[in-house]
Amino acid sequence: MKFCSLASGSSGNSQYIETDQARILVDGGLSGKAIEKNLEAIGVDPASLDAILVTHEHTDHVKGVGVLARRFDLEVFANENTWLAMEKTVKTIPKAQVFSQEEAFSYRDLDILPISTYHDCVRGTAYVLRQGARKISLLTDTGQVTKKILTAMAGSDLYYIEANHDRTMLAQGPYPRALKNRIASKWGHLSNDHTAEVLSRLLEKRQEHVVLGHLSRDNNLPRVATRTIREGLAKNKILEGIDFSLEVAKPLAASRCIEI
Repeated sequence: MKFCSLASGSSGNSQYIETDQARILVDGGLSGKAIEKNLEAIGVDPASLDAILVTHEHTDHVKGVGVLARRFDLEVFANENTWLAMEKTVKTIPKAQVFSQEEAFSYRDLDILPISTYHDCVRGTAYVLRQGARKISLLTDTGQVTKKILTAMAGSDLYYIEANHDRTMLAQGPYPRALKNRIASKWGHLSNDHTAEVLSRLLEKRQEHVVLGHLSRDNNLPRVATRTIREGLAKNKILEGIDFSLEVAKPLAASRCIEI
């Protein structure tokens, strides 16, 4: 399997996953043209795409979904609630596919498990994808991580997980109080500290890859996120004998492609 974040953050989100038989996106939150450009930057012909998995209906996750689906005749997967909520944005999708939350389904050589998240959308989704013994988990846009989510993600070779905000930067920043409360709530986003706690419970130091995503442009910085994550992992003794990688996805450009 190959993984590459094409964009990650407040301005748009899209991740690329490739297997022997499938080339898919998880979300398409930039314009169709921008996503095509970022795919071409990693040597992928946009016309070779097969499908898009959608996490939820917010514009920074679905802006380019409709354009790409119609241009390249792609299948688009989402739960029923998300389909209804994003209809005005994505418009007509010729190959719309509806899945049931928490029920695994197969697509080509992938086994896909959609997991419910806790966000201020109609019904957000995280994804766990398997191809044989390989496993990738993608978790963003959630204010909490339950035991059920942790169990589903455990044993992954790659974790793409949000580290949205630094708690101090959010508290002292320019956002209105109501927006600060929303972001920090159980239906908002994971803070750097929370993400460190989650990773402390997931990492087994067996050469996993960790990619931090969805960093706020106003309430976080890559160096702040990585420092907080490393401090949290050190506190839980996960950094002893380090045997995993940690990096931050770029906000508007393709990041490093990782093969597992």
